Amino acid sequence: MQNVVDVTVVGSGVSGLTTAIRLAEAGFSTSILTRERATNTTSIVAAAIWFPEPGSRSFMERSLEVFLELIGDESAGVYPLDVTEYVDYPLDDANPSWAQPLRSYRILTADEVPAPFAAGHVLGTVRIEPPIYLPYLENRFETLGGVITEQDVTDLSDVARENRVVVNCTGLGARSLVGDTSMQPVRGQVVHVENPGITDGHHTQIEGGPFTYVLPRNEVVVLGGTRLVGEWSLVPDDETTKRIVEDARSLDPRLATSEIVKVAVGLRPGRPTVRVELEETLSGLVAHNYGHDGNGYGLSWGCAEEVVRLIEYATSTS
Repeated sequence: MQNVVDVTVVGSGVSGLTTAIRLAEAGFSTSILTRERATNTTSIVAAAIWFPEPGSRSFMERSLEVFLELIGDESAGVYPLDVTEYVDYPLDDANPSWAQPLRSYRILTADEVPAPFAAGHVLGTVRIEPPIYLPYLENRFETLGGVITEQDVTDLSDVARENRVVVNCTGLGARSLVGDTSMQPVRGQVVHVENPGITDGHHTQIEGGPFTYVLPRNEVVVLGGTRLVGEWSLVPDDETTKRIVEDARSLDPRLATSEIVKVAVGLRPGRPTVRVELEETLSGLVAHNYGHDGNGYGLSWGCAEEVVRLIEYATSTS
């Protein structure tokens, strides 16, 4: 049933598009205002896999459920992926609770773990191909009757005065748009190299040290990573590129002859905690859904459904 409430989502990265889809599916008359289309946002740079992270567990688990369903839709660009992670601490629990939603989970034997790591495990997860998935989300939203308008929003109150509800999915833009000084850029640089046929991923984690990942896409392999808090530069650093490639080739020798296709930099929307809440302002009702840091994909469906729940409750009782 069509809801008479007009909702405008500001921002069209993965969080904005996913939220808009769920709102439209719930019957709200939904539109998107965005400075740029999804393929020009930080979401296109992301390595884009579902990987367990501390906090917001229910949102993450719900998102994985949806991604697993989307594997069967060839147009979505979602695929199964096994990721081997090496860590510098022991792994004693063969069946941890956080691994329950995964497709599969296995702790490596001692002879499968290279030095200097203490342990490792294989996570049966999913990967998302952003150049396919983001246009898929746009098309899915527009098929539901949604409209995407390219417009630079500099004041949410202007939008709120014209709509019953506004949803703030502006990511790092929330720092200036709503004055959230807890938002910080978290610079990430990745290197895309030719894919020699790699279909599985690798990830390393050493406390206090650099991390490395090798994550395949259809045509390339994404190598990383970096995490520089407070750094705004979008200019690739040559020394960082060299370090990333060397570390990745050491981790996965299959990349030894893969040529660099491109180097990309993105600014993750860093925040101490994800902000998913409703705010009553003088101009109207504003729902916030931002601050996902490097986990926008992994949180997307769970956060979107929470926004819908909040808006449904607020509009049904007001």
